[in-house]
Amino acid sequence: MNTDLRRSKRDSVYLPISVSAQDGISGGQLAGPFSGRIIDISLHGACLLMTQVMRGSYHVFHTTRENDSSLLLLHIDIPPEIIDLALPARPVWLDIFRQDQIRAFKMGVEFLTSPDGEQMKRLQRIMQQYRRDSDMW
Repeated sequence: MNTDLRRSKRDSVYLPISVSAQDGISGGQLAGPFSGRIIDISLHGACLLMTQVMRGSYHVFHTTRENDSSLLLLHIDIPPEIIDLALPARPVWLDIFRQDQIRAFKMGVEFLTSPDGEQMKRLQRIMQQYRRDSDMW
């Protein structure tokens, strides 16, 4: 029996994002941006699909987890008008994604913002608009 113990409902989406590693204290960029897609999202976190997780010697998952002051900044770019929403997150898990000839990485992240906060409310409004626009396409 598989019991889902997630804290909040996940929605399947396919949103373009860029991911940057950032020093949480100074705000300086450590690495990135890395391009990817959100493939599912909730109020507490998301699953990212990324083709690249390493730039130079910086590994977006391992290096960020090794330093408590590091975080990921997810820039969600939603077409047709680009709505730039930046959400801070911490990587939680990483796995290889394989489908036919496609090789990529799936990474789970936990948002560092309050699920009841203004940023998440804005994300919910944007997601509702995105779903309506996608249905019309």
